Amino acid sequence: MHFRRILFLVLVIASFGCNRVEHQPAAATDVATNSELLSEADSALLIQQAAEQDDPAAWFRVAELYRQGHGVDPDPVEAVIWWRKAADVGYADAEYALAVAHEQGLGIEQDDNAALRLYRRAAARGHVQSQHQLAGLYREGRGVRQSSSKAVSWYRQAAESGYAPSQAQLGYMYATGDGVSAKYQEAARWSQRAADQGDPDGCNNLAVLYLKGFGVAQDFQQALAWYQRAADAGHASAQNMLGNLFYAGQGVSKDLVLAEAWWRKAAEQEYAAAQYNLGGMYSRDLSATLKRDEALDWLARAAAQGHESAGKEHGELESAPDGVVANPAVAPADAEAGGADRPV
Repeated sequence: MHFRRILFLVLVIASFGCNRVEHQPAAATDVATNSELLSEADSALLIQQAAEQDDPAAWFRVAELYRQGHGVDPDPVEAVIWWRKAADVGYADAEYALAVAHEQGLGIEQDDNAALRLYRRAAARGHVQSQHQLAGLYREGRGVRQSSSKAVSWYRQAAESGYAPSQAQLGYMYATGDGVSAKYQEAARWSQRAADQGDPDGCNNLAVLYLKGFGVAQDFQQALAWYQRAADAGHASAQNMLGNLFYAGQGVSKDLVLAEAWWRKAAEQEYAAAQYNLGGMYSRDLSATLKRDEALDWLARAAAQGHESAGKEHGELESAPDGVVANPAVAPADAEAGGADRPV
């Protein structure tokens, strides 16, 4: 058995790592900033005033108080009541927040169909977060017939309004030919716009394009810089890829200590490829300190996510008489031009 840590994948789709976007009710950050210093009495007054006003923005602020627990006990059910009150009169931020609640089952029954209806309403009003999430539902076929082309259309609307997560996803879809003809220059253009705003997926996309020389001139230093930005922001695929590059010494000096450190960061986020890499490193003592039990643990965690090679290696390590897999470390041919696995 060969320990193939870094694979040069022919398919570009296997190189990109767009993480699933976390849902966050619109304007939550602003509300938190404005309400952090609210006392219980202040919050009670705000709630009373909102109840007496015909102002959906005030109702939305009350919902956020309950969602975040500023001056009141956190209460997602009460937040839903106030979001619904504002959403019923067409307040787009509330429609979006209520859609998120339905999608995640927070304070209300989980219901993708209800989320879809609310996202559509808010998206039609130009609400970019709703356009982005609506694209995601079409892309995954949740609550609606799967349609990558409709996903591209909604991502494009939000992207053209400057919404970085949608720009990153649109770049990814151009790179992989998902719902649109593959065009690497368009992939690079949209990924660059997202990356310039600090979006981790955009940074990771751009790093892959520079590494492969797709849509841009191949440039290992640019690739490394963009992977670093994405990894520093917690992007698991980029962290794993930095581990690959430091392991292979591609565009950087070979450094097993840094390879181990970056793989561990990604592995701790349950990124299966990094768990496999880290477990394989420990099983062959490449880190200079044999850690058989830890190797078994990381390989088992990767295997539990469906990583077949990890499962095979876990079995071989368990049965190895001296606790070490006897096969040699990675051959140089296996360590060339790193490719990143597509995240789960």
